Amino acid sequence: MNVDAGLGADALAQAVVVNEITGEGRDPHYAPEEHGICANCETPLTGAYCHACGQSAHIHRSLLHMFEELLHGIFHFETKAWRTIPALIFTPGKLTRNYIAGQRTRYVSPLALFLFLIFLMFFVFSLTSSHYDVDNSGGKAEANASISKDLDAAKIKLQSLTAEREKLAKGDQKIESINEEINDTKIEIATLEVSLKAIGQLPAKNPEPNVSKDKKSKLSGTIDLSGDGNKGFDLVLDNENVSASTPWIKETLKHAAQNPELTLYKMKSAASKFAFLLMPISLPFLWLMFIFKRRYVMFDHAVFSLFSLSFMAILIMFVAILSKCNLGGVAAFFTVVVPPVHMFAQLRGSYALTKFEAFWRTIALLFIALISLIIYALIVVGISA
Repeated sequence: MNVDAGLGADALAQAVVVNEITGEGRDPHYAPEEHGICANCETPLTGAYCHACGQSAHIHRSLLHMFEELLHGIFHFETKAWRTIPALIFTPGKLTRNYIAGQRTRYVSPLALFLFLIFLMFFVFSLTSSHYDVDNSGGKAEANASISKDLDAAKIKLQSLTAEREKLAKGDQKIESINEEINDTKIEIATLEVSLKAIGQLPAKNPEPNVSKDKKSKLSGTIDLSGDGNKGFDLVLDNENVSASTPWIKETLKHAAQNPELTLYKMKSAASKFAFLLMPISLPFLWLMFIFKRRYVMFDHAVFSLFSLSFMAILIMFVAILSKCNLGGVAAFFTVVVPPVHMFAQLRGSYALTKFEAFWRTIALLFIALISLIIYALIVVGISA
């Protein structure tokens, strides 16, 4: 729950920051000051706000007004949000085209809207996500049965590969590939044993899988997590010492196994803090899609990307709420159908495309979204390691 509260606090803070960025925090109800100078830049005042720096002429010193500003910053987008969000959902192409054409005052800035919706999305996740408790006996038994089954299968596979290698003549070209597969299988066995240890189900002596007696001779393995970072994550299997050769992989696996909750927290935190990377990751791909349409510059693609990502954040929140209400079928329908339809409408309206031009670019954009998410996930995992 501490993890979710932290993400919720981030969302709350982000709402205030967005309002400050977009200039929505100014109070329009104060009467103009006839005399005086600006307390911020000492420019003579001619109205309710300084014409040089924009600060309000009215300077309060009350706790009540401070609380009023907090509520204003969180909930008040004036009329911009009520024009931007419906347009983003129903007429995304027109919204993007109008913003690029210069209608900026009417709408919330795409960057501010994206940042706010991303943090709001993680806050909604904290309220709707169901946490699976492996500490109860049923959860442990189910997890133990599944992992043990995979562990037995991996050990059988290892024995089969070892037997196949022994049948080959010395110098055979297949030996090298089999050795690589054997090493991968041993690492898989080590990872599964770590998982069993993490849920407290790894026995003192590993049980043998259900195989015939003539296949049990080499099925033995142990894993030690008690040592230091250099020696504590080594697997001894078939009297061979198998160690993760890359130090950071070894440390990452060891840390994740010993601190699963901390690892999950770091991944959630990194995912929310670095969500802005989705836009620059997708920009080069968008530029390539319109490389022969020189009238569109990188700024246009950035606006398109930010509005598109903002809509996806709204959709994900909506799907999460549907799932929480046990409407999985409806949630699945929206997840599959809505994104391509919205992409098609936004592409056609934003770039003045024909139906065919918008259609093939929609297919390409779906692949671009998948590639961008994979790159983003790798970045998040790397940062959380």
